Amino acid sequence: MIFEKLDESYILTVVITTHMRPIKLTAKFKIKPGNLEAFKAVIPKIIAEVMENDPGTVVYEWYLNEKIMECVVWEVYEDSESVLVHTGNVGAYLDQLSELSDPSIEIYGDPSQELVDAAEGLGIKIYPFVDGI
Repeated sequence: MIFEKLDESYILTVVITTHMRPIKLTAKFKIKPGNLEAFKAVIPKIIAEVMENDPGTVVYEWYLNEKIMECVVWEVYEDSESVLVHTGNVGAYLDQLSELSDPSIEIYGDPSQELVDAAEGLGIKIYPFVDGI
């Protein structure tokens, strides 16, 4: 921060030298016929795990359209490391959800090489940040 004196009053100027953008993610689940109730039963368990053990999770919201048997999870993490911690914590639940549905995952932002490597071969689409406010 820089303070400048101007006509006996002070102006505070905030200088930002670096800006780390969060990692955003959508997980989409096309629920297989006959698995809706079992799928829904996993949701509160996974949310409890995230609340207890994922300090780098900023947003974790589940949206379910029962009419088309599809669920979308909107996720925002402080950084790539937080995504890796999350996947380590909820791996068993993700295995359960994968048996009950056909999942697809998209990552938005600039993930670390470690996260890119972890996503390799899993069909995860990565969209690097280009521009925005």
